Amino acid sequence: MLETLRAASKSWVAAILIGMLILSFAIWGINDIFRGNKATWLAKVGDTEIDQRTFDTELRQRLRRMPGPDGRPMTVAEAQAQGIDRVVLESMIADIAVLQEARRMGLTASDQMVRDGIAAIPGLLGPDGNIDQQRLQQGLYDMGLSEAQFVELMREDLIRAQLLQTAQVGAPAPRTLAVALAAYENERRVVEYVVLPVEKAGEIPAPDDAALEAFIAANPESYTAPELRAVHIATVAPEDLMAGIEIPEDAVKAEYEATIHKFETLETRELQQIVYPRKEEAEAARKLIDEGKTFEDLAAAQKLTAEDTALGTLSKGDPTVPAGAFEIAEGSVSQPLEGPFGWVLIRAVKVTPGSVKPYEEVRGEVRDSLARAQAIYRIAEMRDQIDDALAATDDLAGAAETLKGTVTLKLREIPAIDAQGQDASGKPIEGLPDGSGFIADIFATEPGDKSGLGETPNNVLYVVHVDAVTPPALRTVESVRADVTAAWIAVEQAKKLKALADETIKTANETGLAAADVAKALGLDLHTSEPLQRGAGTADILAPTVAEIFKAKAGAWVTGLGAPPAIVIARVKEVTAMPQPDPKGQEREIRAAETRAIADAMADAYRQAIVAATDIRIDEARFKAAGASGP
Repeated sequence: MLETLRAASKSWVAAILIGMLILSFAIWGINDIFRGNKATWLAKVGDTEIDQRTFDTELRQRLRRMPGPDGRPMTVAEAQAQGIDRVVLESMIADIAVLQEARRMGLTASDQMVRDGIAAIPGLLGPDGNIDQQRLQQGLYDMGLSEAQFVELMREDLIRAQLLQTAQVGAPAPRTLAVALAAYENERRVVEYVVLPVEKAGEIPAPDDAALEAFIAANPESYTAPELRAVHIATVAPEDLMAGIEIPEDAVKAEYEATIHKFETLETRELQQIVYPRKEEAEAARKLIDEGKTFEDLAAAQKLTAEDTALGTLSKGDPTVPAGAFEIAEGSVSQPLEGPFGWVLIRAVKVTPGSVKPYEEVRGEVRDSLARAQAIYRIAEMRDQIDDALAATDDLAGAAETLKGTVTLKLREIPAIDAQGQDASGKPIEGLPDGSGFIADIFATEPGDKSGLGETPNNVLYVVHVDAVTPPALRTVESVRADVTAAWIAVEQAKKLKALADETIKTANETGLAAADVAKALGLDLHTSEPLQRGAGTADILAPTVAEIFKAKAGAWVTGLGAPPAIVIARVKEVTAMPQPDPKGQEREIRAAETRAIADAMADAYRQAIVAATDIRIDEARFKAAGASGP
């Protein structure tokens, strides 16, 4: 499971998981989450059982993070049709087998190891170094993980890692491989080239409807309307309860005083500074100020402009500015202060005092904050009651009637929604519950069925009933005429330019024409590239064309894509090796990367060997009866 976390470590989801560190670690030590009901196991790995409920939960969690070909989350039925359910089961089996072997060998992960493991996942801390609780909850929700599950999965992953790391020791990559790869990466090529502009394609006659229909059929990925779903949703939000919650005035005042920092605007100052290498020099300069010299005089003595001395407008408490800068009067120059780069004299050009919004101005905001907190608590208390009412019927209106007098379920019909939250015309649907989980639940629910009770990061409970599904379908010519016509013409232009390029190269090869002669014959300018790097394109020559250039020999002609819609005709002029300032260092880097790749392969082989040696049983009848795929 934590492989998913690592794969997404640079995403915003991974950035919130560090919030687990603030949780009570009393939740650690929960029982093995894979142990299930002995009467309903799908698979047994040694003494550990995977029951139907555990497997279903794991499968749905993974599917929420696994988009289908059209970008929406896969449904369980789609996953089963592709055998993904089997892959998930085998992955669970392998994880359990390795964990069992590691524990048999006495390997454990202490609480401190788990703390360190969470903290070491890249990108977990926000830019300010603090935890954004809303992002935390959103991340856990999107990954389908509870707080306790995440902590336990981290512990288990660390235990497995200790065992698999033993297989990764002593597998250095050969030096000859590193040398060969370094030479490959350092190769550079210079080409002479001309750019065939779209004008060289000539006039392209307008296509008829038959041509456009054929073009649409040949490019379905660009002209297929997305799957649309008609749904009813029922929601209950904290805002629905807030109006009926009374907050005593003394409670509002107490909250204002406790959180007054939220309503404070810090003092700001526009500052200038002059830096001196030594304290004695700064003191001497300050003495000149006392004797009548100006700040500008001191700056001019060091040939500094106003721009050179400007620090900008900064807030009180900014760590980049000495605290003494906020103790001088507007227009004054400080005594020598020790800064990060030496001793400084600072002038306060302009001072904007700080302020605090008065109670009466923010009373409503504070009151609403308290009311919302109470509303969230009430919803949490009623969650089981709401869940029971929804479970008792597929009719959302009936569930709303059952709960009438206790809580109001807001009902809404959405005639058509796609996986991006847009309607049939491609316009965003307003007023949807926040969070990607809502859309995921719509497209993970079978037609005629309803989802489980979900919750958004801003504490809105919801349930979705899928009324009908309109499958993806090719768009008609009339609906996309302008776009498809432009695309068809562009393709035809590219064909003509490519034909012209191919004919030009043929002629050049047959006659031995130089690049300059080719350019002259075409009436185009001849260009010479900077040394090209393997895999990297330029403004004129796209990366796929560069790849073809690196396949060709010196003196050979190549044609390919330039900046759209142009075509490039290029001749390989030079093939050289880029000198490296530290060839041994580069060799070491490449060798280290290849060593890691070999080590990973050895760990995977060890993992497979552990699985092969483990007593594993799968109840194929129950697996198939549950709608899962066969072997």
